[in-house]
Amino acid sequence: MSDSGSGSRPRSTARAKPRSAKLVALSVGFALGAIAGLTAPASAGAPDRAPAATAAAAIPRYDHVVVVVHENTNYEEIIGNSQAPYLNQLAAGGASLTDFHGETHPSQPNYMAMFSGSTQGVTGDECPPPGAPYSADNLGRQLIDAGVTWGSYNEDWSAANPGACTSGSYARKHNPWLSFSNVPAATTYPATAFPTDYTTLPTVSYVVPNQCNDMHDRLFDPACGISTGDTWTRNKLSGYAEWAKTHNSLLVVTWDEDNFRSENRIATILYGAHVKPGQYPGRKDHYSLLRTLEDMYGTRRSGQAATATPITEIWQDGGPSSVSVVSPGAQVGVVGVPVSLAVQVSGGTPPYTCVFQGLPAGLAASGGGCVVTGSPSAPGSSQVSVTARDAVGAVSPPVSFGWTVSSTPSGGVSVADPGAQASKFDQRVNLVLGVSGGTGPYSCAGRGLPAGLFLNPLTCVITGRAWGVGTFAVEVTATDSTGAKAGTSFRWTVSWF
Repeated sequence: MSDSGSGSRPRSTARAKPRSAKLVALSVGFALGAIAGLTAPASAGAPDRAPAATAAAAIPRYDHVVVVVHENTNYEEIIGNSQAPYLNQLAAGGASLTDFHGETHPSQPNYMAMFSGSTQGVTGDECPPPGAPYSADNLGRQLIDAGVTWGSYNEDWSAANPGACTSGSYARKHNPWLSFSNVPAATTYPATAFPTDYTTLPTVSYVVPNQCNDMHDRLFDPACGISTGDTWTRNKLSGYAEWAKTHNSLLVVTWDEDNFRSENRIATILYGAHVKPGQYPGRKDHYSLLRTLEDMYGTRRSGQAATATPITEIWQDGGPSSVSVVSPGAQVGVVGVPVSLAVQVSGGTPPYTCVFQGLPAGLAASGGGCVVTGSPSAPGSSQVSVTARDAVGAVSPPVSFGWTVSSTPSGGVSVADPGAQASKFDQRVNLVLGVSGGTGPYSCAGRGLPAGLFLNPLTCVITGRAWGVGTFAVEVTATDSTGAKAGTSFRWTVSWF
């Protein structure tokens, strides 16, 4: 990420005023707001238009997340403001959180909160003590311990003087990672090191503009206004933002605090892969964002992030979901005729184990597997219940189905229509075809399956991962032990997301 465009900008003499003088900012903020129409009530700006309520999808695990933090701007100064066209473009194409808040005022404790789940007792903007005085758990340490990578890109920061309180338009108070002894110094970079090959980014990285490009200094310097921060975001991160949509990655744009109002309501935008565009109500804060990142990578939880509400409502389906069992439907069998029924389990983290209750005599799922085998030994009707457990201990809700065993075969062989099927690209598939009647055992054959899926001829179960995208006409034929045949056909749609 180049710093070109900021170094050559003329600076007014007003820039010499102390940038940490929040009382000055407070006294002039209302005047600026009156001139620019920026002190509208919090309800100003675009109306909240949340997508239709659906069950929340699991938080995706991204290959890369980039979080950029701007400064001291009210929600309505960004959302719906013509001075911020690129940020509003991101909000329109991503998830805009309409009730997001900073924790406190002034800036520095908010940065501590978003990184470590606590303000660490910091109440002002004074330069942190020399060295790295804090050792509390934090996002950087957690990610490293979880086996993924962390980094920060800090505009105008210099490795030659890493502990400087200020340097040009750089302020250490906006770079909390420098104050934690358990965050490796080697994970801090100047903004110029932001790569153009985005695959080389850390798993999670924070990007902090200088105090002009983050909109902080607009109260002292007209050259550092909202349009400046908007243009900086577009110039530095629009390439990554578009790349993220097709490379399992995410851009987050947030602010540290509003312009010293008690509500502390700020804009926060998430843009990239697996995000459902829309405006989302529901109170969130920096602790919520931290909790979301911790849950995304399965790390420990820091401070108040442990009880914060994570961001779950904005995700497209496609990430890991809750463990569930698909009911195989009513089953029939014949005394002495072998059975092989594989129940379909999805979501969570494979491999799975299953527990069956109420199976007909002579049938069992050996070794905690999800396949019932054996030969029924007595006629009758049973109500069977099955639950599945995944590799990390998550358990599905129970699923029940009936199983009727007769003394002699009744009727010809038949294949139950499984109905139209829908899968995501590379999603694991395990579809049990219901074959009954005639005289077992059965064999199955099929054609028209999406690429990557296979029909086991002995178990009549379709498994694999769907690689072909499109809609396919699938035909399945079952043959019993006497050679009698029956078939069914259905459509199978595979989509990218």
